[in-house]
Amino acid sequence: MLAFTVYDTKKIMAYLLKGDIFDHFAFRQAEIYSFASFSINGTKDETLLTEEDKEPYCLWSEIKPIVFETVKGKRLPKSMKLVFSLTKEKTNRYPNAKAVFLNLLFREGTLLCTTSVAEETFSLEQKANKQWDEDILAFFKKHEVTIQIET
Repeated sequence: MLAFTVYDTKKIMAYLLKGDIFDHFAFRQAEIYSFASFSINGTKDETLLTEEDKEPYCLWSEIKPIVFETVKGKRLPKSMKLVFSLTKEKTNRYPNAKAVFLNLLFREGTLLCTTSVAEETFSLEQKANKQWDEDILAFFKKHEVTIQIET
């Protein structure tokens, strides 16, 4: 698990809500506290899935307009928590991983990010965790988002 802070919230929120760099992530859930409380579940309705649709969660690109409408305005939300994961197909790159997560918590003008990996079976090696942490750090570096790793 990795925890880091992004202080340039304006840049990351532009990437998140107007850009497309997060669009390939599966969206798990959101909790937004603004003028009212909003909770969004990204799980697809199984009865509506087709055989080609192997992903049980919506993509961020599908949910992003809803979140944008919820948070836009003159006042920033009090807080916002977003939970992303990699799609099933991309999770296969990580040994023993059942799911790979990126959690974003926006509160009081800063963004705290954490990573985690749910494993298929218990392992002391933590290879998937290490690989995911390296990959997410590279992702933020590639998009020139400055972070501070929390210890």
